[in-house]
Amino acid sequence: MKRLSAVLCAALAALLLFTACGLLPSAPTTEPVVTTTAEIAPVPTVTADGPGPADWSSLTGQGKVGFTLPDFSAETADHGTLTLSELLKDHELVLINLWASWCGPCMMEFPFLEEAYAEYGDRVEILALSVEAEDSLAVIRGVAKDKGLSFPMGRDENYNLATTFSVTGIPTSLLVDRSQTVVWMSTGAMSSAQEARDVFDTYLKSKGNLYSVIVKDQDGNPVPGCAISFCTEESCVSVICDENGRAEYVGEPYAYRIQVLSLPDGYDFEGGDEIFVKAAGDEITIAVTRLGG
Repeated sequence: MKRLSAVLCAALAALLLFTACGLLPSAPTTEPVVTTTAEIAPVPTVTADGPGPADWSSLTGQGKVGFTLPDFSAETADHGTLTLSELLKDHELVLINLWASWCGPCMMEFPFLEEAYAEYGDRVEILALSVEAEDSLAVIRGVAKDKGLSFPMGRDENYNLATTFSVTGIPTSLLVDRSQTVVWMSTGAMSSAQEARDVFDTYLKSKGNLYSVIVKDQDGNPVPGCAISFCTEESCVSVICDENGRAEYVGEPYAYRIQVLSLPDGYDFEGGDEIFVKAAGDEITIAVTRLGG
């Protein structure tokens, strides 16, 4: 019986080694991220040092699905400098993949991501950022060449993403929509290219699960910068209106209750009856008042 237990323990250890790597060298000691796919394996912890942008300093541990990312730029091995907001102008989604050169499951996952990227790259950008301080751009170029990867790769500078999302295992992937909102998050290596395709298909607009709200003033002008919440009975997701006053959310089929969380200075919303966007593909307009106009 003891021999059988030892065999089972060895098998489990091998599985963990194959599917993910453990506590990040860059992440603070926190509770593990809840996974949606594979198991997590541990990696050492370190404290991020070096000044980062001021708007990241207060975000440690706040990241989760529904979190709106601050805009950021990343120096990449072969693509110069890329900015999240610029990537989202040309793509419906950006998959941010956090990895390290010593992480076996990260290396195992890369070919699957590349296969999916070959099909979806015109709609979904993949940005793979190493969380290992010693992964120089030269090291990252070597990984890209060795694995035959065509998507941009760089570094998670100052561990901004790793600390914001309390990442304690890699690979960890974040899927970001055009409002810079994280719509999906998973720790653990994908086991096939089809798994990546399924994730992309779930959150692309063509699947018909897009819900839209447009905010306009009394003259019909769009109001950018509003914070709109899409709510189920269990939770709410906040989305910021774009320059056209549009807030978009991709979610499971549901009659979402809409809340106006905040408006730019100079506008008011009186509220009233509850507002719902009831079916995927629906678009509703909310009228607000421009003060003094």
